Parts: sequence; C-alpha cells; structure tokens
Amino acid sequence: MAPSINDTPASAMLRTWFAPVLEHGSEWCAPNLDTTLAFVRAGDHELPLTINDEQWDNSWFCSPFTHYISYAQEEIVGAVGKVLGLPACLILRALGPWLRRVDFNRVVMVNNWLMSTNPWPKIDASTLAPMVESLRLRWPGHALVFRSLTDGIDQGVIDALRCAGARLIPSRQVWWFDHDSQAVKHATNWKRDVRLLRSPDLERVLHDDLIGDDFESLTQLYHELYLGKYSRHNPAYTVPWLRHLWQHRLLKFTGLRQRGGELIGVEACGVVHGTMVSPVVGYSLRFPMELGLYRRLAAVPVVAAQEARVPLNLSAGVGRFKATRGGQPLMEYIAVLDAHLPASRRAPWHLIEVISREVLAPLTQRWGL
Repeated sequence: MAPSINDTPASAMLRTWFAPVLEHGSEWCAPNLDTTLAFVRAGDHELPLTINDEQWDNSWFCSPFTHYISYAQEEIVGAVGKVLGLPACLILRALGPWLRRVDFNRVVMVNNWLMSTNPWPKIDASTLAPMVESLRLRWPGHALVFRSLTDGIDQGVIDALRCAGARLIPSRQVWWFDHDSQAVKHATNWKRDVRLLRSPDLERVLHDDLIGDDFESLTQLYHELYLGKYSRHNPAYTVPWLRHLWQHRLLKFTGLRQRGGELIGVEACGVVHGTMVSPVVGYSLRFPMELGLYRRLAAVPVVAAQEARVPLNLSAGVGRFKATRGGQPLMEYIAVLDAHLPASRRAPWHLIEVISREVLAPLTQRWGL
C-alpha cells in the first residue's frame, strides 16, 4: 500500500493524543506552539507531522530558527557564561536576518509529538523511502526534518535517511537509561534519590489521586521551571493540555505535596514506541536545594521504566547529575532532507551542519547540555 498523508490520524493512539489539538488548534496545547498538524501512514506505521512556514518566535519544538539561533544562545551563555559565550552568540545573532530571508523555518517535522523527545518506531528502509518521497511531493517547498534520532538506538532510521540523502546534524546530548542497567542499580546517588522520593516528609501523590483542580498548580510548577528558570522557548503547556494527557492516561503523573498543603512538584512520563520519556517536570523554586525536589522527581521515570521493563530517554541537560546516576550519554541528531530545494534554501542547513559539528556538538558533550 502506498503511503498516505491525512489531516486526521487512523491509529487510536494518535487520535486520542491529538484530538483536542485538531479540534482547537495547536495553541490550545501551548500558546507558543503555532503549527499545522498532518499524519503520514506507510505500512504499519503512522507518524505525526508539524508543518510551518515562518513563526519565528515559536517554541523550538517546531522552529529550527528558535532551536539553532534563539535557544542556542541561551544554552551557550548558561553553560560557559556571557564572556566566554560572546563570540558564538555574536555569530548566531548575525545569522538571524539571513535565515529569515531564506525561509529557514519552512519545514515539515516528522514524528513530532509536541514533546522535547520523540521516540521512533523500528521503520526499515523499504517503508521509509516511499514515505519520504510522498512528503517531498506533498511539500516540495519545505525542508523535511526528522527530529530525536538517537545515535545507536535509531540506527536503522538514521542509515535509511542517510541513504535517502539526508544531512545528519548533531542536535543535543541525551541521557539513556536501560531498564536493567547495572550502572543505575549500583549508583549510590540513585539509591539515595529513591530513598528520598519515598521519604514521608512529603506526600507522593499518584496519578489516580490527583484531581482536576490540581492542574492549575501543576501547570504553574512546570512553567516556573521550564519557562522561568530555563527558557521561554520551551513550550508553555496549558492547563487543558496537561489535564488531557492525565485524563486519558497518555502520561502517568506523579505529584509531590506538602503534608496537608500545596503541590510543590510534578513529573509525568509515558511510553511512546517502546521508550519511556519524561516530557513534564516542574517544582517550586521557593524551597531550598536540600529538600531535593528535583532529585525526587528525576527518580520517578527511572523507577517507572524499570517497572515497565523499557528503556528511558531522560532528555538533555544536567549531564553531571544524570551521569552519576548511571545515565549513558548519547548524541541526538536531526536529519534534514533538502536536496529538492534551491541552493539558497540548502545553504543555511549546510552552515548549521558545520556549526553544529564543529562548535555546538563539542560544547554540548563537554558541558552536558
């Protein structure tokens, strides 16, 4: 059967996941996620697509410009400071006007679940090749971008895209936890985190014990951490979106509550294509580090992955913390198919490829971004 591209998904999982976004628009999920959805189906596989043309201030989930220009500057400064990061930031800033002129954000992102980490199914080249050709024919003026390709884990997809002529661009370093990892099981810091998570000083609120009214607080905790402390370029998930993920058990939520008081932490994790991900974490920044809110919450998806006997991709950031808990650092790539575009549109992707390989990837690996 030839690949098909549709406005609505055929699979029950995708229908449930994206139903409110299809009904209300992507900004119902997050006001800085302005995109159009479509779905491509080939063989037994169906993948969500996001289609964009400009949207320069969009979250990095849908905007290469934000990822490689706006967000990258914040990450560099955060890692090495303003002084050491100034040369790289000046270069990125100077590229901005040119990238706008050559429609750098005119992209179709493949397998985009509106999360930072988007696990891939095991797709072979015989299925992927006709899918890619269908996407080229449907969007001849867009670059095709395949996010969240993890070195070694998604090797079949990576090799197939290379054969199709894709650029393989380093994106970030993620931390991988196998469910039976001996490094995790024997990590002293990990054992301490689990004991802290189970400590009675805070109430651990399980998924079914949360109530609808809690989601105002949980959403604010996520915003406080991911948008306030980290970057406004992360998606500003809304209360209805997080409640939707909870209500339909698309993610499993865990809260931390002061005894008889307010919620002060949240984590939500779930399995996509056989891999556990943890796209929602938040906690109150008012409390001292000694309380260990992040340590407790970071232990939740590791325990969940062990119980489900699936691997965990714990995304990027705080590399030293994850390394001392048995995490394995793996480079994540995006693959870009742009050979069908004119030279003026291919040029920025070539430059981003060079900068990422020579500058951003070494910094990422050195500083654990």
